[in-house]
Order: sequence, then C-alpha cells, then structure tokens
Amino acid sequence: MLRFDAKALYRAMNDQRVARGMTWDAVAAEIGVSAATIRRTESGGRMEVDGMVAWLGEKVETFVSERAR
Repeated sequence: MLRFDAKALYRAMNDQRVARGMTWDAVAAEIGVSAATIRRTESGGRMEVDGMVAWLGEKVETFVSERAR
C-alpha cells in the first residue's frame, strides 16, 4: 500500500527553511497557505501538499513510499 509521508515532507521543509534562514510565516507566505497548515503537516494533519512540494522543488512522489500495514 502506498502512503504519503507527511512527516518526511515536514522535515524536508524545515531543513530548507533553516537553510534559507526563513520563518514559518515567511515560508507560508511564499506557498500561499497559513503557517498553521504547515505546522499540521508535522503531525500528519490536513495540508496543502502541492504547494509545499513545489516550494521544495520536488515531486509529490518523493514523499510516497510503500509500507506494510
């Protein structure tokens, strides 16, 4: 079964945010979502995947993996 790894997306975003010296509010403004939406990604909550992945310059498939139940 394929699953989206929201925590991996959050980690990648946080790494990029830190590398670019940005706040979550600044990242959110660039993506066009609220900072709360990004923070919910850490816990697997509702997210705006397309915008976040595009901000990283990645493809959605980067954060999809096969996991056993």
